[in-house]
Amino acid sequence: MYVYFSGFMDKQKMLTYLKCAIVISICLNIYFITITIQGPIHKCPQTFCPDNWIGYQNRCYYFSKEEGDWNSSSYNCSTLHSTLATIDTMEEMNFLMCYKCSSDHWIGLMMENNQTGEWVNGTVFNNWFPVRGGGICAYLSDDSVATARCHTERKWICKKNMHHLI
Repeated sequence: MYVYFSGFMDKQKMLTYLKCAIVISICLNIYFITITIQGPIHKCPQTFCPDNWIGYQNRCYYFSKEEGDWNSSSYNCSTLHSTLATIDTMEEMNFLMCYKCSSDHWIGLMMENNQTGEWVNGTVFNNWFPVRGGGICAYLSDDSVATARCHTERKWICKKNMHHLI
């Protein structure tokens, strides 16, 4: 492309504009190359539990300070948009046993004749840990899972999924 400039000042201006255009072009190229190499920036979702809940493995747990029978404990969990705690892994069992301290706490398991059981979420209990006692409603005792009459007053543990912020 041929451009005619009259006078020295026009050539100086043209050189200045040309230098600026080259610098801007180089900067834009570096920017786009950097973005292309790094790929898109994804924000990791942040998770959190409500106040007075404890987070563990993408779940939130509420350990009550008050006591109630199994049915009122289950109802109290539902008012908190949760259920009585189900236990899916040995790690989760260890966490609950450690965190509850020495108090007995209702959990979301009901047994029939100490043979078969069902979790409050509808999952069949597969006997992967022993349950002692002759009752129907399950609770975490000092060192194991036990059953008792459902009208006995105990503390309880609620469980729900963590909230996600994006």
